[in-house]
Amino acid sequence: MIEPLEDIVRHWGVEPTSMKTLPLHPNVTKVKGEGKTFYLKRREYSSFENRMEELYLTSYIISYGLNVESPILTSSQLPYVKEGEQIYSFYEALEGTPLKKFSIESLTDAGKYLATLHLILKEYQSHNEVKGWEIERHVREWMNELDSESIGRRGQGILSKMKWRGTIYEDLPHQIVHSDYNPGNILMQGGKVSGIIDFERIRSAPRIADIGYFLAGMLKGIPAEKKDHSIEWIMAFMKGYESHDFLTSGEKRMLPSIVTLFLLQYAFFYFQQGYSEVGSSCLDFIEELIESAHFHGVFQYEKEKLE
Repeated sequence: MIEPLEDIVRHWGVEPTSMKTLPLHPNVTKVKGEGKTFYLKRREYSSFENRMEELYLTSYIISYGLNVESPILTSSQLPYVKEGEQIYSFYEALEGTPLKKFSIESLTDAGKYLATLHLILKEYQSHNEVKGWEIERHVREWMNELDSESIGRRGQGILSKMKWRGTIYEDLPHQIVHSDYNPGNILMQGGKVSGIIDFERIRSAPRIADIGYFLAGMLKGIPAEKKDHSIEWIMAFMKGYESHDFLTSGEKRMLPSIVTLFLLQYAFFYFQQGYSEVGSSCLDFIEELIESAHFHGVFQYEKEKLE
């Protein structure tokens, strides 16, 4: 018999006073108890090894002074509970609210925080096997599924224009990355980043994968009336990142393609979810972006522009 969520929470010694599943995140339940706020997260498609690695990794990051979400241990000293076929992890809520309103200041700080995280992760030695983040393969799988649709053919045309250099990307140094560094997982307080959440997807990849993923998430979330701010906001994030750790010229040359690949994933996802107009609009935006000299040039600014 599968235990109700209230009983699952009690494995962490917490007596819940209220529980509410988040409408936009059905795998996440907000829990209040012991005078604190927690989140119970159902980890689909996960494993015991993944959840142990999350504990090791986040504990390592915290030891360097960075504020990140880390699983709480149960009374059995494990960072998860297995109930039926499901795995659950439990976290105390961090202070701050997700990054929703973009500004030069908030994006610059988000860039700084990611650079600091990457410097810490660069030295981390995983305890278990960590999967690689195969960005190009994911995009091509989407296109193969949609090859009979106009959106799939348009995506193929965009990919051919990109002149994607997969071997160059794979030759870049790989390290552990967050792989879900998006505005919703970046907490803000007082105009500054106060913490990062959701280290469920631990992967190995060049660090520019995290950068490209964030920028794509930012770009697809910008309202139409503010699209003119796109280049300015990319510059702000990159300025923040490189104030802590410079990218190589090779990494900078790859970034426009990385951002485009992630935007293609968003377009295909929306289409498959039944939002064909949103997917088509996303492709329109991508086509405008890759034709823009400003988009390709924004990653090639000189060092003195950062100072």
